Amino acid sequence: MATETISVPQVTRSEWAILSCVTAAFTVALTLWALLTPMFQAPDEVVHFDAAVRVAEGDGWPAPGEALFRAASLAAQDSITTVPTEDRSSWADLEAAHPGTTTDVNQMTQHPPTYYLLAGAVLDAVDFTQHRWDAGVLALRLLDVVLVAPLPLLTWATVRRLTRSPRTALVAATALFAVPQLAQIGASVTNDAPVILLGGVVVWLTTRVLTGDRTWRTTLLLGAALGLMLAVKGTAFPAVPFVALAVLLGGASTVPLRTRLLQTLGTGAVTAALGAWWWIGNLVRYGTLQPNGLPRSFTPVPWPEGEGPNAGAFVNTEWNRLSASFWGQFGRLEFAMTPILTDLLTVSCLLFVVWSAFRPGPRRRIAWVLASFPLLTLLVLLQNNWSSYERTQEISGAQGRYFFGALVALVALAALGALTAIDSPVTRRRLARVVLVASPVIGVYGFSVAYRGFFEGTDLEITGPGVSNLLVTTPAGGGVFTVLVVLLAVTALAAVVGTWRTLSPVGKEPRA
Repeated sequence: MATETISVPQVTRSEWAILSCVTAAFTVALTLWALLTPMFQAPDEVVHFDAAVRVAEGDGWPAPGEALFRAASLAAQDSITTVPTEDRSSWADLEAAHPGTTTDVNQMTQHPPTYYLLAGAVLDAVDFTQHRWDAGVLALRLLDVVLVAPLPLLTWATVRRLTRSPRTALVAATALFAVPQLAQIGASVTNDAPVILLGGVVVWLTTRVLTGDRTWRTTLLLGAALGLMLAVKGTAFPAVPFVALAVLLGGASTVPLRTRLLQTLGTGAVTAALGAWWWIGNLVRYGTLQPNGLPRSFTPVPWPEGEGPNAGAFVNTEWNRLSASFWGQFGRLEFAMTPILTDLLTVSCLLFVVWSAFRPGPRRRIAWVLASFPLLTLLVLLQNNWSSYERTQEISGAQGRYFFGALVALVALAALGALTAIDSPVTRRRLARVVLVASPVIGVYGFSVAYRGFFEGTDLEITGPGVSNLLVTTPAGGGVFTVLVVLLAVTALAAVVGTWRTLSPVGKEPRA
């Protein structure tokens, strides 16, 4: 049996300490986003919360298109701007005042109930009906913070394994701060949170397989992570061929074909056992993998005679919406960072990702396999959006958060591309320091855009009334929010300073 063949430097105590600071700062940033974002002002948040309440109250999981919103959920959403935070009623009182359901459909039953079972258990554990209703929302936001918080660790482990560079791995973990949209989504009530976590685990384990770890333990763990990811949401489907390619092709020059075939079958069997049950059930009951959760909103709208979809307009819209909502388009996609920055970040990262795949070298095959995950995600997304555009005349579904499951792969590819594109150690250090400093700065800028959108109604000002509004409306109180701001500043500074010191030109690291 072939086992690991790659040599990775031992992790030092100082490296662990710096990584701990990065992870702590990321966790605090997520928590601040959970407290900054007004109730139900993240994408689809009220829909996810309503579905979790359905499970917590034992109302089952109806067929897609048949679950109706609770009147209490919509009443809570409607009261956000009219009822002061301290005057919000308990969930039990809200349901007593607004019993039953509405005629609006909650489309979340098109997904497996896995996330909602977990969220419902959390609501039960905190006895959410007896507390102010926004406490239940905050409890689920903090659940998702816990789920997404390990992402810097997974990014570091993946990049370290791929590049054999501890310095690059630490910088890559810090680079997550440059995606403020990740923090807002990861700190909201959403079934994307476990997908982000499990996607990171899948990429890390896949990278291990591609770099020589062909043990059965690793491949079976990979199958388990992929199976759990499929049991949460259909956005995991692009990871299936990605994992199959990795297990089948990884170590092709040293691992016998028979072993690779057996491990591919074993990985697939574990994946199917944990994640296929929902989708097979859909095929049996509805004849499709994922029925439409909102059938009435997808009524075909015929194009006028002589007209049809405009490919140029479609591509332009997809680029603008995907890039904006990947980096930072906050609230319910109302408040966007400047497109100058998001376009610059998108183009720069894509150049490094493409370079990692096309630059000749020992890591090119690995880069191609890693790139298949985000590429397949893009192709599936574009195909779905084009089909909807043809059918309804509307371009919809272009949300960059659907790439967050493959985010660790994108960061790893960008890191590998930067190392292979730049030969000069001095230039590498300069680029690393730019990323190290710019990433938290972009993260702070993202906070400011969201804050000004939520509390100032302007792009330029920060005023006393706006700050006061934030401090009195945040569900945990102004004191907790202020303490977390200070804690974020301390942990982020420690992470940046510690990583900066590792970039000093002392000693050499192996080339990627």
